[in-house]
Amino acid sequence: MNDRHFYTFYQWLFFTTAVPFLGYALSFIPPSIFGFNLTGWAWITMLLVGLYYAVHQRNIRFPVIFWLPWAIYLLGYITVQYSFFGMQLTLQYLLPILIGVVVSGFTYDKEKYLWLFKMLAKLSLFVVVLFAIGYLFRGGYTPEAAATPMLLCIMAALCLGIFFISGQLPFLLLFGALFLVPVIDMTRMGIAVFIMVLVMHFANKHIVSKVIIGVIGFVLLTGVVNSERFREKTLHTKNETLELNDLVKNPNYYQNKKIRTSGRIVWYELLKPGLAEKPVFGNGPRADGIVLSRFFQGERLGEAHNDYLSVLYNYGYIGLALLLFGFGATFLSMFRAFQQTNNSYRFLLISSTMTLMIGFLMFMYSDNILKYTVLFPNIFFAMTGMVFAKYESES
Repeated sequence: MNDRHFYTFYQWLFFTTAVPFLGYALSFIPPSIFGFNLTGWAWITMLLVGLYYAVHQRNIRFPVIFWLPWAIYLLGYITVQYSFFGMQLTLQYLLPILIGVVVSGFTYDKEKYLWLFKMLAKLSLFVVVLFAIGYLFRGGYTPEAAATPMLLCIMAALCLGIFFISGQLPFLLLFGALFLVPVIDMTRMGIAVFIMVLVMHFANKHIVSKVIIGVIGFVLLTGVVNSERFREKTLHTKNETLELNDLVKNPNYYQNKKIRTSGRIVWYELLKPGLAEKPVFGNGPRADGIVLSRFFQGERLGEAHNDYLSVLYNYGYIGLALLLFGFGATFLSMFRAFQQTNNSYRFLLISSTMTLMIGFLMFMYSDNILKYTVLFPNIFFAMTGMVFAKYESES
């Protein structure tokens, strides 16, 4: 495909990422249109765009072989045990992979990297402005509260990577500004992922710098854990105490009785019988939502707010193993590319994508990030596809 297709496809990608926030910015937009909210229409639109471009794309370099077992398992399961919501979940899981396949067929250069960075910067600024409006003028009601830190951590990882590569202080300050979003909104996993990005970013290759950044990360984490707002959100009563060591010793929030899980323990208890009954192959696509709907008296499908738990319940240990194999094999393949590259732009892309993959796996532990598609996975898998795509160096 030519450059026109490159720019058009990525414009669709960024536009559909912004769509879920439009309802917050433009109050006249109805919350639901023909049964789908804006997020639903966004991922459906991107699915159609992705399918069109995939048919016409050539020179695909995305490591499809790593994700093919997971994709075949999903498609086979929905064929045998079809349901509308199961098909919806299947398509949501496959969409980011499709995007990675499409973008890996494009050819990249310095100018295209810079254009993509500017587009992401504009999108991030749009989201931050809406967040500020919500926090300052709408009583703390912010748009896409859980997903906003997920989306912004992409820009944060790139800014931090630029700082580690070039030493330009403004990009470190930009990272700090973006970090304020999960801190102000007290999104606990968002805070943890931002600190992980700071401490573990693969672009930071100097030992002294790693030590200094590690100390800063520890201080930030300790400060957050000891803050009054964190304790109010995390502990059941004001009389309880929580130390950082408590979280390190027992990070499993289903077993740590000190931690308030916002209903996650209740949902886990509802899913336990099904987990025990069908551990190998699971209970079928979107079976977890049907069970958890009891919590809402059948008014809507429920969410486990833990992708590992959801995948395990729906697709069993086999499904979870295939999913994690896709992530693991892709990470190792990216790591080889990371070791071989001598181009600063490629180095920034690969190091940031590898770091964000760890963040992806962390977010999966506390939310439904696999289903959020347009709010993180689509852009993440686009970056993954770019890692394996052809790059034209300057002559």
